[in-house]
Amino acid sequence: MPTSSRITVVVLLGILSLAFQGPGLAGGRSPGIQYLHNPIRYSPASSSSPGSPPFFPSDIWKAYDYLPVYDKGFQGAGMRIAIIDAYGDPSLTSDLSTFDSLTGLPGVSVNYYYPDGAPGPRNNGWAVETALDTEWAHAVAPAATIDLIVGYDNSLTHLFDAVQYVANNLPQEATLSMSWGDAETNYPTTGPYTLTKFHALFTTISSHGTSIFASTGDSGSIGCCAVEYPASDPIVTGVAGTTLNLSSNASYVREQAWPGSGAGRSIVFAQPSWQKGTGDPLDRNSADVAYDADPNTGVLVVEGGSSFQVGGTSAGSPQWAALAALAAQANKHSYGTLNPQLYKLTTYHDVLSGFNGYYSAGPGWDYPTGLGSPDAFATINALVSPLQVKVNDTETFQGIQVKTTSNLAVSQFTDLLTGSASVLARNSTSGALILNKTITLTPQQLHQSQSAYSGSFTISITNTAHPLSSNIQVSLDQGNATTTVSVTRKIDVNGDGTINILDLASIANDFGISSNSSSYNPANDIDADGSITIIDLAHVAIFFQATDYT
Repeated sequence: MPTSSRITVVVLLGILSLAFQGPGLAGGRSPGIQYLHNPIRYSPASSSSPGSPPFFPSDIWKAYDYLPVYDKGFQGAGMRIAIIDAYGDPSLTSDLSTFDSLTGLPGVSVNYYYPDGAPGPRNNGWAVETALDTEWAHAVAPAATIDLIVGYDNSLTHLFDAVQYVANNLPQEATLSMSWGDAETNYPTTGPYTLTKFHALFTTISSHGTSIFASTGDSGSIGCCAVEYPASDPIVTGVAGTTLNLSSNASYVREQAWPGSGAGRSIVFAQPSWQKGTGDPLDRNSADVAYDADPNTGVLVVEGGSSFQVGGTSAGSPQWAALAALAAQANKHSYGTLNPQLYKLTTYHDVLSGFNGYYSAGPGWDYPTGLGSPDAFATINALVSPLQVKVNDTETFQGIQVKTTSNLAVSQFTDLLTGSASVLARNSTSGALILNKTITLTPQQLHQSQSAYSGSFTISITNTAHPLSSNIQVSLDQGNATTTVSVTRKIDVNGDGTINILDLASIANDFGISSNSSSYNPANDIDADGSITIIDLAHVAIFFQATDYT
């Protein structure tokens, strides 16, 4: 990934600590209209060094283990991340350019959608929110496209319209992030903007394959049941908050529950089957996963030409959405509702301490931090299905017809090759069966060769005049697996089960000898052309250290 340069920002303003409990800083609210808030807190950024807040993308990449994902070539290319905000950031284009320049990120493609027309007057809080969401979705999935849906304001009416716009017009999104919400009890129970109507839209969005994320809130918990929606919707992955501590080289040290992390149980939704065994046994528990949220361990955000250190569970939702987009790229399709898969995994940093005013963190799932924060590499690896590697090859060699088939799989992240392969050998003239054998591979680690990873094995066909082998090579490059099959005389010349220096030495010892010589050993003539040459040595070199299954 690109390198970043640290900055020192002159603080001209007093430190701001804004925890929006209503519509933020916008004026002109209409009486009787419900407004939703965005869980965000920010202050002007100060000087920063690796591992110290404000965290740069390079800090988060290392802390949450994104770098191996990028090394595998997955940065979100071809994926679309939808973000719903209100008011927008009037200077977002220049803010993104500055953010990219400071952090070493590439440029980003952003599409803007205004379901109810151009937004109302500038809202400082929502401008920072919009910048945070966009910059940090981009930071985690640098090659993804951002689709920014901007509500006219943060009224329930206009944010509902934004969700409806995604449901009706943007079916191609891999993920959707919403860093806003309000208490379930504040939503109307009748009319067009009920939780039931929102839930129906989320059902439609997830049916397109879009995974939905929302912040759980920044007010902690004062009781069991004051949770925020949409994070409490079972279709939505609720992102709670932590305090993240890093070492001086940005390595992960520990996390604890952030006191502001919203958590609790829903009074509307029953507990889904995939959440059984956690929290309240009857009701949906709102926090599914966690991410850095403490303003004191906040991230760098550029808005209006100024740099801020930003916290709140707002920071986690777009980054989890971007993580899911990386997984969707590797998996070659998106997931839809992701919670059932997330609850099967054990790839999280388990947050063991911290208190949010009512609940304490502890081993396993807990109210303030859910399952925990991600080890991105391990989480994405667990979410991505291994690539299926099929072989169906038929060749004739020295009067023997050899059909090789396989049911192999290779992990794009651990590069581990597993599965089975079969060889069916017949006399090519009479059709008489010579061998029908299926082997199960000992799990094999592919080895890197330039940008690709490769591995190989051979299957011996011994009950012939001169033993043969079916030789299989597997290559993994940028998420694509290919195979090559050849049939030769048995490459494992000495028959010890591994193609090694002894086989190479045996062939080298007979180098240059042809079939008209009394010292000709046909076992060393791998390609059976009547002469022991560099080609025979090359076969051994290609399959060197490969396992031979006899």
